[in-house]
Amino acid sequence: MPPTTPLGFTVSTDLVRGLIDCLMQCGLERSAFDDVLQDEQRGPSPTARFAGERHLKLWERILRVSQDPIIGFKAAQFASVKTFGVVGQIVPRCATMLEAYKQFERYFALVSQATRIRVALGASELTLSMATDFPEGPVKRNIILFGLNYLSRAPQQLAGVDAMPRSVDCAFPSPGAEAARELREHLPFTFNADQSRVVFNRKVAEIKIPSVDPDLKVLLAEVIEQNLNKLGSAGSLEHGLKTILRQMMNGTMPTLASLSARAGMSQRTLQRRLQEADTSFQELLQQVLRESAESLLAQGKLSQGEIAFLLGYSEVSAFSRAYRGWTGHPPGAASA
Repeated sequence: MPPTTPLGFTVSTDLVRGLIDCLMQCGLERSAFDDVLQDEQRGPSPTARFAGERHLKLWERILRVSQDPIIGFKAAQFASVKTFGVVGQIVPRCATMLEAYKQFERYFALVSQATRIRVALGASELTLSMATDFPEGPVKRNIILFGLNYLSRAPQQLAGVDAMPRSVDCAFPSPGAEAARELREHLPFTFNADQSRVVFNRKVAEIKIPSVDPDLKVLLAEVIEQNLNKLGSAGSLEHGLKTILRQMMNGTMPTLASLSARAGMSQRTLQRRLQEADTSFQELLQQVLRESAESLLAQGKLSQGEIAFLLGYSEVSAFSRAYRGWTGHPPGAASA
């Protein structure tokens, strides 16, 4: 087989691990991919990102070993939020499916480099579009099939609600009569569309997501129940508020309004208490962001994009500027 053309992006190792886990549940042996994965697992860090051409090579191997033109779709049947790395820590905490899909959109914009998801809420429909920079061919088709299948199944996974899409459109030809028939047994697939997308009824956006993280829920309850008005010293006040802020780092940047609601006091009271303690909301927030960023960077497991996503930044550059402002030098994490 001729060498693959170098691709100008990398892929999160978490995503690769998640994909391999799904394939193993499909019946494929991990040993079939060990030589493809081996080079990336050598070196100083086992969490190095995969070069785009190696990810392409991995998918080429998957298709050759499986001999299945829709293996991407089948693998996604076993995908969970944990398959997608750090986004799996965020979406179970979202209030609605629209918020969860928006987090997927932000995650891929910050982290994936090669794949993009766009969320559009219209008068009667919720549309989730997907595009990838992989070359045209079976690999690209299966990456799209994997993504479209998971996006279609997300309401069931996150909220326990069966929500059949109006349509699942693919911007490529049918994979063959038998494969197309198998796909349509699960979802309303169409082919040769102008873009790849999942189209739901608009009401799917409003589906509420119950907490699937009981440990987090208990921890938050303990923090919320603290009566901050009874905390004695300014140090205790700051400690309590910083504890709450750390638990609010769920992919959305905390605000004064959200902190006051979580702390059980009005914004005016909270601002007065902060003034008395000779600090401010922004000072506490920046302290928590810096501490969280330094902790994540020290672990060496996440890219700058993944850390920016977890901390609620909309762009990697915004996180990098903030970190430089705190420390005087750029972040030391691997480039996203």
